[in-house]
Amino acid sequence: MIVPYKEINKLSPIVKELFLQWRDFLYNRVKFNRPDSEIHAAGHCERVLLYALIIGDEVFGDNLYVLTALAHAAVFHDTRRLDDYLDIGHGARAAVYYRQFCDETPDIDFIPEAQLMMKYHDIDDKRGKVGIKRDFYGSLPRMFKLYDIFKDADALDRWRLGNGGLDPKYLRTEQAKNMMEYSHRIVNETILEEQRRRIDEMIENLKNKDQ
Repeated sequence: MIVPYKEINKLSPIVKELFLQWRDFLYNRVKFNRPDSEIHAAGHCERVLLYALIIGDEVFGDNLYVLTALAHAAVFHDTRRLDDYLDIGHGARAAVYYRQFCDETPDIDFIPEAQLMMKYHDIDDKRGKVGIKRDFYGSLPRMFKLYDIFKDADALDRWRLGNGGLDPKYLRTEQAKNMMEYSHRIVNETILEEQRRRIDEMIENLKNKDQ
């Protein structure tokens, strides 16, 4: 658990309550394929949870259903990664794990919107929304808005990849664009110097892989 309480105590009551609830769930109940990943394990998911709940609250207000859907997507979305590179398909694998987890666990209700957010978060928006339109039977405008919010929450944590990690032109919502400084501060508060050194080395190795 890495987000400091001085930041948590600034949250609105519902965001604070849900953040603490699902942060505890993340660390105590959710299993990662790669739990020691420097950039795609629980610490990353904790920050995405924070950003998703803040944006969701701003867009939808105290809507417990949609905020819980965003929380589920945040804590499960990177659980089935096989590597720290692109790994297209890890979202679909996470969606399967999430479905199985909910089926086998009595104290968490399956939310279709959460499954679709994580299933399509690792592909481009156009293809993702085509998949959502094919798979979803509820309100598409709300579903597409949730998808945009979740992908922005995930993107806001790209500061963990370095100061050039986040390009604001790719953010979809005004709320996320207004959170760039906030998310940068949160990353700086939650990544220690030694971890930063390891991440920088890993990013350099991934760049070399691209060449």
